[in-house]
Amino acid sequence: MERKNNKLYSIVLDVVNYSVRGGELVEALKVRALPEGSDDRNALIEFLKLYRDVLQLVVNRLWSLNEVPSIKTLHRMFYSELRNRGFRAHHVKQIYVYAKAVVRASKQNGGKKPVLRRLTARIDRYDYRLDLENRMLILKIHENREVKLRLLTSTERVEKFRGWSNYEIAVKVVEDEVYVAVYFKKTVKFRKPRTVMTVDVNFDNVTLAVFAPSGKLLKLKRYRTPLRRMLTHRIWIERIQRRYSRSWRFIRGVRRAIRRHGERIRSIAWDYAHKIGDSIAELTSRYSSIIVLENLNKLRSNMNRSNSFNKKLSLWFYRRVQFTISYEALERGLLVSYVNPMRTSSTCPRCGSRLEDGGSRVLRCGRCGLTGDRDVIACINLFYRYSRCGVLGVTLNAPKGDAYPRPMRGNRNEAMKSTNINLHQS
Repeated sequence: MERKNNKLYSIVLDVVNYSVRGGELVEALKVRALPEGSDDRNALIEFLKLYRDVLQLVVNRLWSLNEVPSIKTLHRMFYSELRNRGFRAHHVKQIYVYAKAVVRASKQNGGKKPVLRRLTARIDRYDYRLDLENRMLILKIHENREVKLRLLTSTERVEKFRGWSNYEIAVKVVEDEVYVAVYFKKTVKFRKPRTVMTVDVNFDNVTLAVFAPSGKLLKLKRYRTPLRRMLTHRIWIERIQRRYSRSWRFIRGVRRAIRRHGERIRSIAWDYAHKIGDSIAELTSRYSSIIVLENLNKLRSNMNRSNSFNKKLSLWFYRRVQFTISYEALERGLLVSYVNPMRTSSTCPRCGSRLEDGGSRVLRCGRCGLTGDRDVIACINLFYRYSRCGVLGVTLNAPKGDAYPRPMRGNRNEAMKSTNINLHQS
């Protein structure tokens, strides 16, 4: 898969993973690497095999203990022994810290003793030298030897990380191919928000609203999601499985067809998430907003409805959308806040009564007469909840009862086309 723009990356050769930790932006640039010569390749494989075997040794010893020791105790137990095997000081620390994490996770999940087979190692920043200009990586391995690796990535990808600091790398060998993940981090300076943007993520659309501190509505916008395109591929998978109900797991061609449809679903989801995250962040930057999102961490565990609803829920990539929005916002120095989403689409933002369904995604309040699109009402309620416990501390000016946004219309398969929602009199 070729890279189409800055937000869609090749799965095999040039992949970027990222995370958000407080005021730090963390990215992992994953690339394929080429050893400079056969001696470098052999030395690297020898190091990774020794690293794996020693890591398994530490795991075996920790598994026999009733409690997982502290880092200080692990240092006393293994430091001298592993140093005598030729490892550098920071190699030793990485080994027993990773072994502790593996054993603890396996015991907490009630699993069996871990058996390590992959040739992979994490290397601290003191044990490598990274030359971004020439895309060269020099690893310091056991017995004071060095391995030179050339990173196979584009110049434009490297340019992005010139102002970043790198603190760790991960190296692995899979089917004679060498892969490297370089972890970068950057401290972000946050801008002071002047407005509030609320984002409501739904099955078939993403709706946003921008509010001034006074509560005045400045912008309404809606993006359609590619849910129907993804459902089409899911239906094809189910048709193939029904046609070969007993044998689809054992026929290579059938498994390949199912895998292609699954890869297409994931590709559509990530492509859309990157594009909409970038688009919303650009709009947020223009209005200098703080982004308010719904806290949907426990959504899947709390949902148990019909098969049709569960099928849509399994394809709903709200986590990816929210994550890319928060990442793109943080990259621009914008704040993100999460609020409780309970009943945001069914509560009247003016009087707090329960809204009645009027059809075509329009809700009406029988008490105060407020009428509006359910997604926009959700955005208003998100703003109201943030204004009560957030930074700005503003009050809400709800729209008049006879004004409501027009429900979404048009071809839902046009995934990235957005629609401005106009207020009009009924």
